[in-house]
Amino acid sequence: MHSLLRTQTGSVTAELAIVLPSVMLVAATLIGGLTLGVQKIQVAYAAGSLARAVARGEDPTQLAKSLGVTTRLDYQSDFICVSAQAESTLIQLEEKSCARKIGL
Repeated sequence: MHSLLRTQTGSVTAELAIVLPSVMLVAATLIGGLTLGVQKIQVAYAAGSLARAVARGEDPTQLAKSLGVTTRLDYQSDFICVSAQAESTLIQLEEKSCARKIGL
């Protein structure tokens, strides 16, 4: 019985050393995905806000700077579409939103 306990000594430490890098990789992936999702929502909000601002006849440059995005405007018959782009650390995020022209 005494020799059986000696052979198990340190097994928990070895198992932790094997499992811990995998757990850290999964946690880092989840945090990165969450961050990317939040940034995508922010870009979508910026595109919608800019489309509404341009539809009201406002200048979108100052608003785009404050939201941290670059924009591309597309004038259609009754709508103004804004594509907002933001640079992430790994990829470029882009969202498009359209608003009906009001006073133009």
